[in-house]
Amino acid sequence: MDAADLTGAYTYRSFLDLPDPVDDFNRLRFGQLELRLSAEPDGTLSGLLLFPAPPGAEPQRMDITGKVSAEAPLQFHFTGKGRPGTAIADFHYEYDGTVLRGWEAGIGQRMTLAGTVLRAADHGSRAGLARAGQTASFLAVRRGP
Repeated sequence: MDAADLTGAYTYRSFLDLPDPVDDFNRLRFGQLELRLSAEPDGTLSGLLLFPAPPGAEPQRMDITGKVSAEAPLQFHFTGKGRPGTAIADFHYEYDGTVLRGWEAGIGQRMTLAGTVLRAADHGSRAGLARAGQTASFLAVRRGP
């Protein structure tokens, strides 16, 4: 596998790192987005994180920039930042991860990226302020074939 193999669309889900069992799995939910990645042979990453939007509405977007290592298993780091002039312009997140193993005898397994995410800057205001420093774990499951 090389860096270009990461190119594609993924369903991204992040989870709060709560150590105790929960009755409602949604209590772990940090986010669920669409991740679109483009990886160049030199390891450069670019792309988008798209937030869910009602039908017909334009989704909010974070622009992705980063790098993929050349070693196996592939490891990556990327930064996601909200677009200027949008409701999420002050969003800034950092992501570190790796490609999970594909089992030779696996049935229906899809390429999955796993890692951690850090809120690198405060965003929002007053009661809705999301403080920098929050972390979560994530999985991104490749869509399509």
